[in-house]
Amino acid sequence: MNSETAINSADFLLREPVTAKVGVEKISQKKEILKQELQFLRLSESDQEQVLDTLKYIHGPDFKLNSIDDYSDTRSNLLKKYWVGQGSLVVRGVCDYSQVRSDQEHEEERLRSFGIMRLKSYGFHESHCVEAFEYCNGVLDDALVLLYSKYFKVGKINLNENFSEFDVSDMRADEKSSLESIYDNCFREKTGDVWIVTQNVDFLYNIFHSKKNTEHSQNFHKKKIDKCKNFLRGVPCKYGNKCRFSHEPDKIEPDKNNHFSPSFNLEFRFPKNTKYPYEPPLIFLKSNACLPALVELHICKRLFQEAQILAEDGIPCVYSVTELLKNEEEIKEFLKIEVDFLHPRQKLFSKAKVAEVKRMRPSHYKKGATNRDNKKQISSEELMREDMRIVNEFKTKLSNPKYIKMVQGRQQLPAWILKNDILNSILQSQVVVISGETGCGKSTQVPQFIIDDWITNYKNKHLEIVCTQPRRISAIGVAERVAEERVERIGSTVGYQIRLESKISSSTRLTFCTTGILLRRLESDPTLPNVTHIIVDEVHERSEESDFLLLILKELLPIRPDLKVILMSATLNANLFSTYFGKIPIVSIPGRTFPVEQYFLEDILEETGYVLEDGSEYCRKIRNDSDYIEAVMASHDVGEPKPKDNIKDENLSVQQIVARYDGFSLKTCKNLFLMDPEKINNDLIESVLLWVVNGNHNYPRQGSILVFLPGIGEITSLFDQLVVHEEFGRRRGKYVILPLHSSLTSEEQSAIFRKPKPGQRKIVLSTNLAETSVTIDDCVFVVDTGKMKEKHFDSNRNMESLDTVWVTQANALQRKGRAGRVMPGVGIHLYTRHRFKHHFLNQPVPEILRIPLEQLILNIKVLPSFEGRDIFSVLSSFIEQPNVESITSAIKRLQSAGAIDKNEILTALGHHLAALPVDVRIGKLILYGAIFGCVDAALTMAACLSNKSPFVSPFEKRDEANKKKLSFSAGYSDQITVLMAYKKFLAVNQKSATGARNFANENYLSYKTLLTIADIKYQFLEYLVNIGFIPVDLNGVRRRMGQDIVEELTGSAFNVNGGNLRLLSSIICAALYPNIVKVLTPSKTFIQSSAGAVPKENDAKDIKFATPNELVFLHPSSVNYKVTNYPSPYMVYQEKVRTSRVFFRDCTMIPIIPLVLFSGDSEIMVQNGNTFLSLEDGWILFQVEEHKISSLNWVFYFL
Repeated sequence: MNSETAINSADFLLREPVTAKVGVEKISQKKEILKQELQFLRLSESDQEQVLDTLKYIHGPDFKLNSIDDYSDTRSNLLKKYWVGQGSLVVRGVCDYSQVRSDQEHEEERLRSFGIMRLKSYGFHESHCVEAFEYCNGVLDDALVLLYSKYFKVGKINLNENFSEFDVSDMRADEKSSLESIYDNCFREKTGDVWIVTQNVDFLYNIFHSKKNTEHSQNFHKKKIDKCKNFLRGVPCKYGNKCRFSHEPDKIEPDKNNHFSPSFNLEFRFPKNTKYPYEPPLIFLKSNACLPALVELHICKRLFQEAQILAEDGIPCVYSVTELLKNEEEIKEFLKIEVDFLHPRQKLFSKAKVAEVKRMRPSHYKKGATNRDNKKQISSEELMREDMRIVNEFKTKLSNPKYIKMVQGRQQLPAWILKNDILNSILQSQVVVISGETGCGKSTQVPQFIIDDWITNYKNKHLEIVCTQPRRISAIGVAERVAEERVERIGSTVGYQIRLESKISSSTRLTFCTTGILLRRLESDPTLPNVTHIIVDEVHERSEESDFLLLILKELLPIRPDLKVILMSATLNANLFSTYFGKIPIVSIPGRTFPVEQYFLEDILEETGYVLEDGSEYCRKIRNDSDYIEAVMASHDVGEPKPKDNIKDENLSVQQIVARYDGFSLKTCKNLFLMDPEKINNDLIESVLLWVVNGNHNYPRQGSILVFLPGIGEITSLFDQLVVHEEFGRRRGKYVILPLHSSLTSEEQSAIFRKPKPGQRKIVLSTNLAETSVTIDDCVFVVDTGKMKEKHFDSNRNMESLDTVWVTQANALQRKGRAGRVMPGVGIHLYTRHRFKHHFLNQPVPEILRIPLEQLILNIKVLPSFEGRDIFSVLSSFIEQPNVESITSAIKRLQSAGAIDKNEILTALGHHLAALPVDVRIGKLILYGAIFGCVDAALTMAACLSNKSPFVSPFEKRDEANKKKLSFSAGYSDQITVLMAYKKFLAVNQKSATGARNFANENYLSYKTLLTIADIKYQFLEYLVNIGFIPVDLNGVRRRMGQDIVEELTGSAFNVNGGNLRLLSSIICAALYPNIVKVLTPSKTFIQSSAGAVPKENDAKDIKFATPNELVFLHPSSVNYKVTNYPSPYMVYQEKVRTSRVFFRDCTMIPIIPLVLFSGDSEIMVQNGNTFLSLEDGWILFQVEEHKISSLNWVFYFL
C-alpha cells in the first residue's frame, strides 16, 4: 500500500489501516504487565496502644517490642510483583463529632481502667480484678486485700490481745530504722503503709530469663557493610552516595535485652488497722526479668507462709522474708510444689452471691434451654432404693392383662426363640455380635431381655443400658415401642435422649440415644462408671460416628472389665466386627419376612405403558429427534451383538439399547434410551403409583406404599405434585401422603406410625431413614428410585459435601425387604436390572473412607481417653483405617482454620468446633456470627454454603437472570448477594406465600431452595443453642417446614450487626480462609478532565486473578464478574472448578484488617529499608508505616 492510498483510507475509515505484508515473520506484541497493588496497613495510635495492652496482658507488663534492627534487610525488588504508589487517595482517619462523651463519664471509665490495670500488675487474673474492683466500689486497697485473701486462702487470725496500738507502732518504727541501716538505698518507704526492698536474685533471673529472645535477636542483625577506605582516611569519596561501601560512623549497639535485670522488688503492704507484726503483711514480688505472673504469686505464697509463722509470735518479718527470697535452695524446692490458685473462670464469691449478680445481668447472659438431660444426680444409696422400687413395681405388672398381651405378641418374634442363647452369650463374653435380618425384633427385644433378666435375678446390682441408634427418629421410635410393650410411659424405665430433646428420669434404666449423644457423654465421663451395658444398633451402616464409637469401646474394655458391649448388625458383615474385637461370639437371628416380587425399570415400563415425551425435563440431551430414533429401532438387526456389561446404559447407542434389552417392546427401549438416569422422574413415579392403586394386577389393594427418594428437596417436589393430583390429591380423601426425613420434628415423624382411617391408604415419601432405622409395619409396596444422599469430600470446595449417589446392592435389598413385613409384597426399582447387577457396589463404602476427617480429629482431641495420643496412631486403630494422605490433608486444613496449632494441640476455637457436627468452615461461620452479633445473617450464608445458591439461570434467559441477580448485589460478595435476595424474599413471604412464590419466579430464584435454607438455618441454630452460644429456649417451639423464625427467636441483641457488610465480609473470610485469590491489574493510567488528571478505569477483561499456584478465572456467574475496580486486591472464594479453565466461584472481596486477623501464620520482613507484614510465606505482603505496627502481628495469633 502506497502512502497516498494509506492517507485516503485513513481519512475514510477515521483510523490508520494496517499495512498488510505477506511472509512468515512473527509480529511481536508487547505483553501487558499485570501486578497487584501494594497495600498499606495503617493503625491509629489509639489502636496501637490497645493492641500493645493486649500483648502486655498476654506476655506480662514488661513486654516490649523488638527493635527494627532485629530484622535483616532482604533488599529484594518489590516492583517486580507490586504496583507501588499509583496515586491512590489515602484517608488517614476521621473524627466523628456527632457524639461526644461527657468528661465525667470519660473520667470514671479512665479511673476504672487504671484501677483494674493496677490490680492486674500484681499478677491476679483480669476477671478477678474486675470482680474485686466492682465489689469494693473502686477502692483499690480493699480490692487488693480481697484478692490476696481469696488467692492465698487467708483465714481469720487469732490475735494475742496482750499489746497496745502504741506497742505496734513503736515496733514498726524500730523495724524501719533497722531495715534502712541494713539495706541502705535498697529500702524505701513508698507510703506509710507500703515498704519496698530491692534485691538482686540472680538464680531466679537465670531460670526465667528467656534465652530464646537473646538468640533470636542475634540472628537478625543487619548485614555488615565494609567501610569505605576514603571515608576512613577522612578523604572525600568521588563516588559519593553511590559508593557501595559504608560512609556511616560505627554505632554502639545498645543491648536489646537491657530491660531485663535480676533486680526484684519485694513490696510489703500493711492494710488499714493492721496489727503487724502480730498479723502478716501483704507481700508482693515484682520483677523486670520476664518472670511469669503465676510464678511471682507462687513465690509470694511461700514468703507469706513464713510471715504467718513469724506473726504468731509477734516477730517482725521483713528482714526474714527478704533473706528467704535469696535462699536459692529453699525457693527452687518450693517452686516444684504445685500451688492451686483460683482458676480464671472461678468466681471470687459463693454461688449465692453469683446468683445475685446474674439476676442483675441483661437477658443475653442467660444460657439457652436444651433439655438435654432431665436426669438429676443421685447418690448410690438412692440409686439402690430406686432399683428396688423398679423391681417391685415390675413384679406387680406381671398380672396386668395388657402386659400379658404384649408379651404374647413379643413371643411371636424370631428373637424371642433365641432369648436364652443371647443372654448366655452376653453373660460369658464381654462383647457379643447379634446378627439378624430386618424384622427379627433384635432392636426392641435384646435390651428387654437384659432388663427382664436383671429384674428376675435381682442381686442388689445396679443396671443401666445405653442403646445407640444412627438417627433421631429411630431412637425415638424404638424407645416408644419398647415403652409401649412394657406398658409404661416413655421416660420411666425406658427413655430416649437426642439433640435438644430428652425423655429420661432417675428411674430410667434403658436409654435409647443417637451415637453422637453417647460420644458427647464420653467427653465428660470417659469410663461411664454407672453404665453396665452398651448396645450399638445398626452397626453395619458404618457411619463415621459408629466406627469411632467402636474404637472408643475397644479401648475402654480393659479399663471396665464389668462393662458389656452388644453389637447388633445385619447379616452381611457380622464377621468383620467379630474379628475386630478378637473373634467374639456371633448370635444369628433368622428374619421373619414374606416373599417380595421384584420389578426393575424395564419391567415396570412394560407394565405401566409409561411414555417419556420428547423435550421432557427428564430426557437426556441428544442430537437426534424422536422420529430418527424410531426409524433406527425399526431397522435394528436381530443379530446385533449385545454390548459389554461394563458399559452403562446411558453410553449405549440406540441399536445397542435394543440389543441389550432384547425381548422388551421398542417403546420401552426408546424410553430407556431417552431417560436421564441422573434425574428423579416424578412423572414416572406418579405413573407407577397409579399402577399400584388402580393397575391390572393381582397384588394387594391395601397396605402402605413406601417411596424411597434421595433427600428433602425431592420429597418436597413429589409431595407438591401428588397433593394436587386428581387421584392422590386431598380432595379425594383416599390417601394420606406423609414425608419422612431427618428435618421433621418428632411429632411429624411419628405420624407415619399411625394407622390411617378406614378406606384410606398411606403413601410415605422417605429418605433412606426407612431402610433400617424405621419400620412401617403395614408396608406392602416399595418404590425405589435408587438414589440416596451420601457425605463425600469435595476437593473443589475443600469441604464436606452431601452428594446424590446410586445406592449399593445391599441398600437395594434392604429397601425391597421393607415390603414383606405383614404379607407378600412388591419391590419396584426405578433402575435397570443391568445397572443393579453390574454397576452397583456390593456394600456401601465406610463413611470414614470418603469424608474429610477434620471433625473426627477434633473429636479425638477432646476425648480424655486419647489425650496425649498421636492422631495417626489413633486413626490406624479404626476397624478400617483412612489413608495417610487424607489424615495429613485434614490436619493441614485444621491448622489453616485455626482449630489446632503447629503442635497439633487443640485451640480454644477448636474446642467449640469439635462440639458442632458440621464442616469446620461452616462451624467457623456460625460461631463468628454468634460472637459478632450477626447470627441470622451468618446462618443464612452458612445454609447456602452447605447447600446451594437459590439463584437459577435458565439457558434461554441467562442474561435476564444475571440482571436480576445483580440487582441484589452488595459488598462485592456473592454470599452477601444471596443474603440480600433471601431477606427480600422473606419480607414478601411473611405477607403472602403466593406473593413469595411469584417473587421467586420473577427474580429467578428457586422457591424450594429458599425454603430449604430456612430449614437448614433452624438446624444450625439448634447446634448453637446446644453448645450454649445462644440463650434461646427451643423446647416447645413449633415451626412448619420452610418457616424462618431464627431472627425472631434470637432477638435484636444477637443481630445488631446483621447489616454491617464489612463485618459480614470479615466472617466469610474467617470461614473460607485460606481460599484466597489476588486481584492483578495493569498499570494505572490517567486521563485529563476538568478536575485534573483522574485515573482511568480498567476493563473487567483486563483484570486477572491468581492463587499461590496458578492463574485462575472468575466464574461468569459471580456478581463480581464485570467489576472493574476492587477496593481491596484480595478475594476469598468457596470453590474452584476445572472445566476448560480453572474457575473460582462464590467469592467475596475482603478488607485488609480482617485478612490479617483471620489469616494463619505471619512474620515481619524488611526490604530496602521498608517494613512489611508477610502472610502465607510471603505470598501476601502489607507495607506498614512503622515497624511497631508489624511487630503487633503477635496479637493476631492470640486473637
